[in-house]
Amino acid sequence: MLKRITYLSLAAAGSFFFSSCEKVIDVDIKESPSQLVIEGNIRDGDTDGMIKVTRSVSYTDPNSYPAVTDAEIIVTDKAGFTWHPQQRDVPGEYYFRIEGHPGETYTMNVKVDGKEYIAKSTMPQPVQLDSIGITLLTFGNEERKVVAAYFKDPKGVQNQYRYQLYVNGKLTKRVYANDDRLTDGNDIKEQLFYQDDEDNEEINEGDVVQVQMQCIDRPVFKYWLTLADQSQNGPGGGVTPGNPPSNISGGALGYFSAHTLRMESLTVK
Repeated sequence: MLKRITYLSLAAAGSFFFSSCEKVIDVDIKESPSQLVIEGNIRDGDTDGMIKVTRSVSYTDPNSYPAVTDAEIIVTDKAGFTWHPQQRDVPGEYYFRIEGHPGETYTMNVKVDGKEYIAKSTMPQPVQLDSIGITLLTFGNEERKVVAAYFKDPKGVQNQYRYQLYVNGKLTKRVYANDDRLTDGNDIKEQLFYQDDEDNEEINEGDVVQVQMQCIDRPVFKYWLTLADQSQNGPGGGVTPGNPPSNISGGALGYFSAHTLRMESLTVK
C-alpha cells in the first residue's frame, strides 16, 4: 500500500525574498499480516476474570479490531483447578468467576484455529493505596491540577505498579507504569499527569477522579512500561513504536496479568 505524503518546503533567498516548492514522495508502507491479540486479566478477591480475544488490523484500516468468537480458553492454577471462560454480551470477551489469591500462579491457554497460545502470571502481594489527592504544578505562568496517589512501598520487596486514571467515569488514554527500583521502602507520591482525547487536558473543579493501582509481576510490567515509553510520556518524548514484549507464547500480541487492585476516588475542589 502506498501512502502519498505531500509537504511544503520553504527556502529563504536573501533577507526579504522567500520561495516555495512542492514535492510529492511515495512512501511504501509494508502491510503486516493480521495477528491474534489477547488481553487477559485476573485480580485478587472474588471477582470476574476476563480474557479479550481480537485480531490486529492493517495500518491503513479503521482502528476497529475484529472479535474472535470461537476461541477455546482454559485457565488453571498450580493446584490444578480449572476455569472455562465464556462469552456474554460482547463478542470476543470471555468471562469467568474466580477468587484470585496473591502468590498464586495462573496459566492461560487459548486455542484459536487449532493453534495454542499460553501465558503464565503470578499475582504479587497487594500494596495498600493510602489515598489520592490533587496537587498544583506550575507550567509557565499557569497552575495545573494533577492527580497524585500516595502509598508506602514495602521495603526489601521488588514491586511493580500500573495505574489507571478515570475522570468522570472515563478511562484516560495515558499509560502509567513504575517500579520501586529507586524508591524501595519509601513513602510514594505518584503524580498522574492527565491526558485524554486532547493533549494537555485539564482537571477541573467538580470532576470526579478515580485511581486504580495494580501490583503486577515483572513480565507484565515490561509490557506496560514499553507502552508508556512509546507514548508522549516516555523518555525524551517517546521512542520508535513497536510491539511491546508479550508474556504470551505462540506469537500472539497482548498480555496476561494476574494482579492485585486497590482504588480510591475523590471530587476535585
